[in-house]
Amino acid sequence: MKTRKQWRKIIADNAPEVDVLPYSHNLITLALEAIDLEWGEAAANKAIRDFGLEQLGWKMKKRKRER
Repeated sequence: MKTRKQWRKIIADNAPEVDVLPYSHNLITLALEAIDLEWGEAAANKAIRDFGLEQLGWKMKKRKRER
């Protein structure tokens, strides 16, 4: 199992290569999903913010309101 730091490095390494290298967007999505599953939605959203992924087409998850 990878650490959060390792997943974030995958994102950092691949973000500049989106639409340049094949599969870079797939690797970023995989890393974001792994972060979300292991450390939660807030950690995945933080990665999206930190690496400017919204400008590249990723959307931050919105919390579901519980009633």
